[in-house]
Order: sequence, then C-alpha cells, then structure tokens
Amino acid sequence: MRALSGRLGGAAAALALAALMASGCGPSAEESAERAEAAAAQAKAASERAQAKAALAKEEAADAQRRADHAIKLFEAATAEFNDAANRLDKYQREQEEQDQDR
Repeated sequence: MRALSGRLGGAAAALALAALMASGCGPSAEESAERAEAAAAQAKAASERAQAKAALAKEEAADAQRRADHAIKLFEAATAEFNDAANRLDKYQREQEEQDQDR
C-alpha cells in the first residue's frame, strides 16, 4: 500500500484501498495494483529514455545536415576556383597560340 499511497496521495490511496476492500478484494488485489503501478512506472521510464534517444538522434541528424551543407559550399567554392583556373589557362593558351601565329 505504501507504493500506492506514494503515487496517489494519502486520501486517494485510502479511497483506493476502501474500494478494493468493498469489492471483496483482499491483499492480492492490492499487490496486483502495486505490480501494475510498478510496470507502468517502468514503461514510463522506458518511454522517457526512448524520447531522450530520439531527441539525441534528431540533434545528430541536424548536425550531420549542417556538415553536409558546409561540405556542399566548400565543393561549390572549389569548383568555382577550378573553373576560374581552367578559364585562365584556356585564355593563356589562346594568347600563346595567337602569338605563335603572329610570328
């Protein structure tokens, strides 16, 4: 009954015990109720752990997305630099060919 009274409060526990006794239930019904409460507490704790894991996974996914976005920006910048260098090389080669033709 201590577990029941701890969760429900004194008056509510007394009411619950009175209801159990009035219905002809003895200590076994009270024990069943306590076991059910213990199982519910375990389920609640498991649910809270699962929610914490889900929140962590969500944070990790958001972090991975930020890193991916950053990698894309770096790739785009590197591509732009490569294209710029390729254009300058093409221009240099054209100028060299024109100079060779003028000679």
